Amino acid sequence: MKKLLFILVFLFNALSFSALKNGIYSVEKKYNGNWNSFVKLTIKDGKIIGAQYDRKNHNGELFSMNQSSFRDISLEISRSLINTQNVSSVTGKDAGVLSEFQELSNFLINKANNGEVGQFKI
Repeated sequence: MKKLLFILVFLFNALSFSALKNGIYSVEKKYNGNWNSFVKLTIKDGKIIGAQYDRKNHNGELFSMNQSSFRDISLEISRSLINTQNVSSVTGKDAGVLSEFQELSNFLINKANNGEVGQFKI
């Protein structure tokens, strides 16, 4: 029964990402303080081949350049998304950062499913 459930979940995830349209998708959202969070996804042949998650201030300075622990988490969850092709299976050490990444990534995946390439602000 577990194998059947695993196969069904795998097929559902594979089918849900098969509609991704090629392009570069990015979204930025102001959460708190002076930092805006952003995610950038690159889609090719219906797969996520690039993912970047970071925060920047009003001067465009990246949070990951100042905070090595954030940089490590950011790289970890971005790589996880590329490897799994599934936002809900991405794991990370910081629940707040992970939640933020998942929210923005899901937004972009919806845009990619519709072929709405571009830069978005929410």
